[in-house]
Amino acid sequence: MHLELTSLLALADERVLTRGKERFMSGAVIEAARSRGRIQARVAGSAPFPYRVEINLTRGEWRCSCPYAWGPVCKHVAAVAFAALEAPEIFIRRKLGRSVPLNMQPLRELSDDELLRFLWQLSEERPELLHEFAYNLLQRYE
Repeated sequence: MHLELTSLLALADERVLTRGKERFMSGAVIEAARSRGRIQARVAGSAPFPYRVEINLTRGEWRCSCPYAWGPVCKHVAAVAFAALEAPEIFIRRKLGRSVPLNMQPLRELSDDELLRFLWQLSEERPELLHEFAYNLLQRYE
């Protein structure tokens, strides 16, 4: 299913559209990239870390790392869609990472101790990722 950005925006509540437009106009869309029908960006919001947004036009899918659960489209996705429509020059063209699910089997085969050591090592090498993950995880369960 091919998705048009205007069709995606049509799915959003009017308040979400207004807030998404405000996010876009305030310069909250950062690190924007585009490649072969996929759009990725980070959007500054109320959290200490920008939210991660991906829109796959070819597959008709979108996602955001925010905890919004009151409709199909959040203000961060709307902000990225507005940016892609109204300011395409902010999107750099680059090869984007795979959007296919990761093979989790090797991690499942680790013992609890090995998995914990892996996570500790990751936290030492990339602490910002674990902080962002922990923050977003807590937001989902509040």
